[in-house]
Order: sequence, then structure tokens, then C-alpha cells
Amino acid sequence: METISFSKRYVIPCIVQLLQVMFLWSTLAYITIFWIDLGFTHFQVGLLVSVFPLTSLALMIPFGIFVDRISPKKLVIASQFIFSLSILGLIMTHDFWPTLLLLALGGCGNALFNNALPSLYFKTLGDNFRGVKLGFFNASTLVGYGLGPLISGFIMSSFDMNAVFTFSLSGQLPLLILSLFLADIPGTAVRLADYKADLSNKSVLVFIILVFLFSLHAGAEQTSMSLFLNKDIGLSKAEVGWMYFIHANIMAVLSLASGLIGDRFNARGRGLAALFYVGITISGLTNIMLVLANSFGSFLALRVPHAIGDSLTIVTRSLIVSNFFVSTRMGGNLGAVTTAVWLGTLVGCIISGAVPGYVMGFVIAGALAILAIPITIITRPKF
Repeated sequence: METISFSKRYVIPCIVQLLQVMFLWSTLAYITIFWIDLGFTHFQVGLLVSVFPLTSLALMIPFGIFVDRISPKKLVIASQFIFSLSILGLIMTHDFWPTLLLLALGGCGNALFNNALPSLYFKTLGDNFRGVKLGFFNASTLVGYGLGPLISGFIMSSFDMNAVFTFSLSGQLPLLILSLFLADIPGTAVRLADYKADLSNKSVLVFIILVFLFSLHAGAEQTSMSLFLNKDIGLSKAEVGWMYFIHANIMAVLSLASGLIGDRFNARGRGLAALFYVGITISGLTNIMLVLANSFGSFLALRVPHAIGDSLTIVTRSLIVSNFFVSTRMGGNLGAVTTAVWLGTLVGCIISGAVPGYVMGFVIAGALAILAIPITIITRPKF
């Protein structure tokens, strides 16, 4: 651990995370509009979008155990090959069933990446300023999340979705080269009973349930956000990209502030539960209030406070994970937490695809998350 340079420990993982998320979301941000224009029903779109979280749900814990036993760096590289094959296939076919299978393949690559790289980062995190370090990692995710739709929005304005697929595919080679410079952490033998002991703790179980409920709105965002902005608000595809970019970068800046706040709470020996509850409540309320959005301005006015809630929740969530689990078992335990994220996203996708309109999925997700807070407080978990 001592021989790993600062750049390998913090800088390169953040850049790799940023680029992978950018290429992923350059595709995901507009693919629902593309499918609707191809003639797929809204329910079919919900099923297609749900394949990503469904695949991740099935594979995240096994992949997490692999990450603890095998070099996370090698698994990051393997995930990029799998993701590339999925994108190449999406360029070649536009039929429903082949598309569903290719998304399952891409979901495998996405699940592997989403466990391997964060686990590698957590394993090299150290003991000091963890909130700030996690804030930077989350900020890199969000900058990528904002850049992807912005760039592909301009591509879509001049070309078509196949050009977006090509852009995402072309970025995999430089991303692969950069990944070769990640830190290489050897795997260790870990007993399954150790994971069971970690995850059977009452506070951990309550935390995972809250993570699931908070993640419901991510499914609504994947299924309906672009459609809501394009079909209901009337934004062009380029304007949809700008909205993603503005929201994500606001969240990125707020993530750094959330990391500082989290470190202050940790340093003073105070629990992180209050920060977690406040973030979930703000996020949930602003999701419910989307029913009031009928213009670019009103939507943006709601998404700024939503960004505060999401950034506070996500950074605090990461900090709680770093407090709960030891680094040698981080992959498997982080896999369990991330499974809750993807399960919530999957259920959110299905709910949003099944209910009428593009807003009700957000309302349901926000209401369920808020209602869980008083129940959670009664159980007195120790975060």
C-alpha cells in the first residue's frame, strides 16, 4: 500500500471513472428516445432499461467476491472489453430481442466495472480525509454523467444514435490504455462467513434498505427523464444534454462540500445518520414536486435543490460504507450495497415504465423514500 503513488491511488481512478461514466451515459441519455422513435412501446423501453440493473443485481455480489480474491485492476480491464462488445452489437441491430440480449451483455460489463473500480478506490482510500476523497470520486462520476449527454446531444443534433454508439465505442481504447496504469492490488482469501457476519449487523441491514428506497428514483431517471424533458417540457435533444450537464456539475461541486461536511462529522465522533436522512428527504421532496414542472426554468429550479439532496446522500452513503467494512472484504460488501442500488433502480425502472406519464415514477419513488425515514429513526441504527 505504501508504494502506490498518489496518482495511481486517487487521480487515475477518478479519470477512469469519469470517462467510463461519460461514454455510458452518452448512450443511455438518449437511447430511450431512440427506442420510442423506433416504435417500441413505453413498457418495452422500461424492460430494456431495466436489463442493466437486473444484470447488475444478479452479478454484483459474485463480482464483489471476485474483486476481493482477484486483482481489481484486471477486472476493470475485462469489463471494458465486455462493454465494447455490447456497444458494437447495438450498432449492428435495432430489433427488440437482440437489443435486450446486448443490453444484458453490457450490463455484465457495467456490473463488473461498477464493483471493481470503486472497490479498488476504497481499498486504497487510507484513513484521513475520506469524505473529501470520496467526494472527488463521486464528483468525477457526476462530471462524466453530465458530459456524456451533453456531447451526445450535439452528436444527435447533427447525426443519429448510431453516431453516438460509435462515439462511445471509440472511447474504449484510450480508456483501456489509461486503465493499465491503475494500482494493482493482489487478491486475498476471504471466507463467505465473514461477509455474512458483516452484513447481518442490524445497522447495516437498515442502511441497505434505505439505499434501496433512495435508489428507486434512479430507475425513474433512466426510464423517463429524457422523455419527460423532450416530450412534456419540449426541450430539444441538445437542450436535454445541457440539462444533464448543468445538474451533474452542480452535484459534482456539492459532492466536494458534502465530503467536507462528512469529514467534520467523523472527526467529531458524530454519526452520519442525520446527514443521510436530510439528503434523502430533500431528494424525495424535489422528486415529488416534479409534478409542478412545466418549463425549462421550473424544472431547473427543482433540480438544483434535488442536486443538494442527491450529492449529500451519495457521498454520505460512501462514507458510511467506508466506516462499516474492512478493506479486505470491501468488494463483497460493497457488492451487497451496490446490489441494493441496482435493485432499487430496477424496481424504479419497472414502476416508471408501468405507470402513466413520465412523472409519476418520480412521485412514487420520492414518497416511499421519505416515508421510510421515521421508521428508520425508530430502529436507532448506528451509522
